[in-house]
Amino acid sequence: MNNSKLYTMPIGAVDSMQIPLESKSQSKPRKRRSSPKTYRNMLYFIISLPITIVYFVFMVTGLALSIGLTPIFIGIPLFFAVAKGLDYIVKFEQELVRSLLDIPRPNEQRGSDMQVEGAGFLQRMKLGFDGAKFARNIMLIMGRFVSSIIFFSLTITVVAAALGLITLPVLHQIFLQTMDLNILENSVFALFNIDWTLSQQYISYVVAGLVVAAIATWVIKSLMDVQRRMLFVSYEEERQY
Repeated sequence: MNNSKLYTMPIGAVDSMQIPLESKSQSKPRKRRSSPKTYRNMLYFIISLPITIVYFVFMVTGLALSIGLTPIFIGIPLFFAVAKGLDYIVKFEQELVRSLLDIPRPNEQRGSDMQVEGAGFLQRMKLGFDGAKFARNIMLIMGRFVSSIIFFSLTITVVAAALGLITLPVLHQIFLQTMDLNILENSVFALFNIDWTLSQQYISYVVAGLVVAAIATWVIKSLMDVQRRMLFVSYEEERQY
């Protein structure tokens, strides 16, 4: 047997075969952007309004007390405690947005923890304090307070409109059978003198409700993307703030 006829794979062929696999693995996290769980985002915007009010009250009260108690020793550690609390609040909101959008958590650097462990109480507070991050957290919570009111109003409006149109035929029959009340007596069809039967009106209301529901889904996803950008949460791990 002639060994010169044996086939040998050229150098670099294995690396060239792995390139498409790496490109596919890098493109997988981008598919997470189309998350179908819109109801979680809707609940997030509904619940976030009272939670954001608590955040805002904690920030204003803590900063006011720390500034007022600055002449005595209590104001200084209170200020660092409030700054640390604001940092925890922002991190909690970022983790919540990542879990809702199925975004992987970035790798955290533990280099500064070794310095904090060997320091005293005041030194720990000073080492853990970052002026730029503290100012960023204040701006984020203030912007979160304003945006939560706007997002809550938009979410409630589009969801209520969609549910109201879809359930209108059922509500009409309930009021008609129980209280003899015709809520569709002065409807849009009667206003424009459109002579449609009751069944045709029911179908038109349900179709309009489904269209509004599709619009509401797009609005909630868009608001969630805006919220993600406001909290500096990126889909790519290396671009995390």
